[in-house]
Amino acid sequence: MAKKHDRFHRHVPASRALVFVDRDRLQQLLGSLIPTAPERDFLMRCLIDEGPIHHRGSNYLLLMLLGQVLSALPGRDRPLEGEEVPMRLPPHLEEEVQEGNFPLKLPTVALRRLLGPEEGHLAAALDCLTDGPPQHALANVAVVALLERILQRLEVPD
Repeated sequence: MAKKHDRFHRHVPASRALVFVDRDRLQQLLGSLIPTAPERDFLMRCLIDEGPIHHRGSNYLLLMLLGQVLSALPGRDRPLEGEEVPMRLPPHLEEEVQEGNFPLKLPTVALRRLLGPEEGHLAAALDCLTDGPPQHALANVAVVALLERILQRLEVPD
């Protein structure tokens, strides 16, 4: 008989942990945020090919769920205004890399509305959302981008 806690601690072998990931569907969703293939491929690699498996799977699931919400809402997407997201590089690579920013900007309209005009709040939020390795930072940026699109579609015209 299985112990009560066993149902919460299932082990899925690494070879099968990402079996549900549909790369084509994610490519299509990310295409609405980054239309050019090389940059989108780089984003895909950071989100679902690098880092711990549980982050890769979670990134896919959360982004696809947001994509479902977005596709259920009528409306057309406007370009997203945003801030550059700096790549955090190890010191030995900082001199070698020409591009210092990721190809996806962090949208700030919804964040500004949420945080209000208090000085320093937006800067602190940007630091929180973009800190850490690419699988964290870019997942946060993509989530905020999709949420901003969802909020745009939910806006009632004047």
